Amino acid sequence: MRAYDGRGGVTYLSKTILEDLNINSAHELVRWAYSSPFSKERISALAETVCRTAEMGDKVSIRILEEETNEAFISVKAVVDKLGLGNKEFDLVFVGSVFKCEKYFKTPLTKKLKDKFPRINIVPLTKKPVEGAIKLALSNIIDYCNNKTCNFYTPMIIS
Repeated sequence: MRAYDGRGGVTYLSKTILEDLNINSAHELVRWAYSSPFSKERISALAETVCRTAEMGDKVSIRILEEETNEAFISVKAVVDKLGLGNKEFDLVFVGSVFKCEKYFKTPLTKKLKDKFPRINIVPLTKKPVEGAIKLALSNIIDYCNNKTCNFYTPMIIS
């Protein structure tokens, strides 16, 4: 967008993103970005383009990935701090197409996380994320029911 509005020069990204999305102008890109629904597939397409142009040496793409690496680190750190895992061994699974961007995203993020949390284990995704959410929900229900009398044949109210 900076190339389009004059705040920056034309980059590989500004050209490639239009080609990859099969649109003709930055004006159409704005319309594309604000149209709904904004799905995972659309975000994935952007991540792949930014990664590819970073690998071509595009400085804007590299900066975007550096900023996103920092944001991902901050997000993980916030969760680790909230759960009190900082000094414990724990697993982390990377999910999303941006993690296919080894050189400019996954590797730097992994290094930052391992530097901050030496006992972290980056493990591959082996099941769908929803399976983990269901497992966690069931575990919470079991914990709740261990402390209360639960009847699974009538509706449960959990407060």
